[in-house]
Amino acid sequence: MDVARQLKNAINSGKVIFGQRQTSSLCSKGEAKLVLIAANCPDNYIDELRNSYPKVPVHQLTLVNRQLGAACGKPFPVSTLCVLDPGQSDLMQLAPNV
Repeated sequence: MDVARQLKNAINSGKVIFGQRQTSSLCSKGEAKLVLIAANCPDNYIDELRNSYPKVPVHQLTLVNRQLGAACGKPFPVSTLCVLDPGQSDLMQLAPNV
């Protein structure tokens, strides 16, 4: 699967939120369907997310935060993003790997 293409599809046709605080907030509200994390996201954040919200699938990508930001079409690094609505993308097929 071409993750960059699927991310663009999700951003254009669905609802995706960027950032660690926003992701944590949406997980606590039960709105998160999938969390995608950059390869260089801090381990303590990943552990906190996994332990606090075990029902939310978390997938760590091979892209580092600068690459993930570029793949999302953003001019800044993105370490975490939360998929609320995948739209016409196939992102929900990514298996949890963290």
